[in-house]
Amino acid sequence: MFYRKKKNRSRIVVLVCAILLFASFTYGYISNNKPLNKPQNIIQSTEENNINKKYPIDNKEGGGNKKIKKEGINEYSKNNESNVNDCLKEVNENSKIVFNTYYSKTGKMDTKQIDIPITIVGASLDEFKSYIKTNYSDWKINSISTKSASLFKEVDGYNPDYFIVQNKNGYITVYKINKAGEKELYEETDISISTLSEMDKKKLNEGIIAKDEEELYRIIEDYSS
Repeated sequence: MFYRKKKNRSRIVVLVCAILLFASFTYGYISNNKPLNKPQNIIQSTEENNINKKYPIDNKEGGGNKKIKKEGINEYSKNNESNVNDCLKEVNENSKIVFNTYYSKTGKMDTKQIDIPITIVGASLDEFKSYIKTNYSDWKINSISTKSASLFKEVDGYNPDYFIVQNKNGYITVYKINKAGEKELYEETDISISTLSEMDKKKLNEGIIAKDEEELYRIIEDYSS
């Protein structure tokens, strides 16, 4: 009977040891196969450190200086753009006033431009508009900015310095338009219109326009031949 009890104890001990061994094996297996949840930034930092160790960058050779140089260029560009924009907000010494005059009797446009008066350099756009309206009230503003003002006017007359070839008392006479838009006697010829065709006589009675002396003498030569 005592032998049976001893034998039963031995079996229990063996069973307990087997259970503990199985539990230890299972725990070890699970622990070894459990993934490590390292923070992403730590992994990236480690990888970057490894790369830097393998491929070191010498700041003296331009590694770090390139970044600094690029940042400096970007900062300069921003400042330069800012300065340009600030200049465009004001009238400067390079700004212009453009005058476009249309002469209805010639159908020609005469364009002239002048520099901005020194007295309004540095003026804002609103101040520039006020200056134009005050000093050129008989002109229409086509467009205006701090860079230039484009003005327009229509005149019922001829362009200054143009010539008019016309009939006067049966002879071809030349007039020149002065700065005020008025006709002034320029030359009286001895070319009679009596032998000309009715169409040519009509043209001369109305007046033939010549924009310069070269065109003027070509017209006179045609009628004198």
